[in-house]
Amino acid sequence: MNKPTSCDIDVAFDDLYSVNRWTSFRPITLQARSERTVVDAEKLSEIVKLAPVHFDQGQADLNGIGQALTAEKLDVSEVLAASWCTFGTANIEALVDAPTIAFVHSRGILATTGKRKMLGGKLKYSTVDFTSCRGYGPTEHEDPRRLGKFCIEFAGPGNILLGRLQWTWRAKRFGDSRQQIMAVAEERDRILQLVTTLLG
Repeated sequence: MNKPTSCDIDVAFDDLYSVNRWTSFRPITLQARSERTVVDAEKLSEIVKLAPVHFDQGQADLNGIGQALTAEKLDVSEVLAASWCTFGTANIEALVDAPTIAFVHSRGILATTGKRKMLGGKLKYSTVDFTSCRGYGPTEHEDPRRLGKFCIEFAGPGNILLGRLQWTWRAKRFGDSRQQIMAVAEERDRILQLVTTLLG
């Protein structure tokens, strides 16, 4: 069984999630890149600048993002979409995930802002490898504190959660927040449509 890929946390939820909530598909074989990747800094800067932002936003370190791309043997030209969100492997109710940028490419997803850990200085990033993915699908969560998430979950062999892209929203205490919340849902759906195109 392939181990879930996350540089920060590896958590199995085979007893918490039902495969019925995910879209199943036939595993695909993708050719891995073996050559060293040279990052196009100007193009990377443009991708980050154009990544849609709603409620999830932080500071992006372009040098660190470039190093994460290189570590994953991923060229900037392979990035098909980018979006500010959070990446989770804990329960969907948890509010512990920092904002990140999800970079979607044909082989999977890289989520990072290029920052490093306080202890040890290790580069912080998470990935979803589509070769390990056995299902995926949208899900939502609403918290009583006037906030919630629109998500895409990815499941691996044995129904193990590989990772969850999460677009959070927060409702105003007074006033109508429906337009802002719908905009968050539309961004989740944009990335979901691309994932569906890639995985079927």
